Amino acid sequence: MKKFFKKLFKKRHPYAPVAYLGRKAVEGSMGCKVVKTKKLYKIIQAERENS
Repeated sequence: MKKFFKKLFKKRHPYAPVAYLGRKAVEGSMGCKVVKTKKLYKIIQAERENS
């Protein structure tokens, strides 16, 4: 029983809704792309350099 709860509440993704619903499900329902914070900062920085 302990293993079951451990597996159930294990965070698979650093963002709470994505951890429980799944990345593809959240992306589909919200119509957006889920990225980690580090990658997001790199994308923003690249856009600023190109502008």
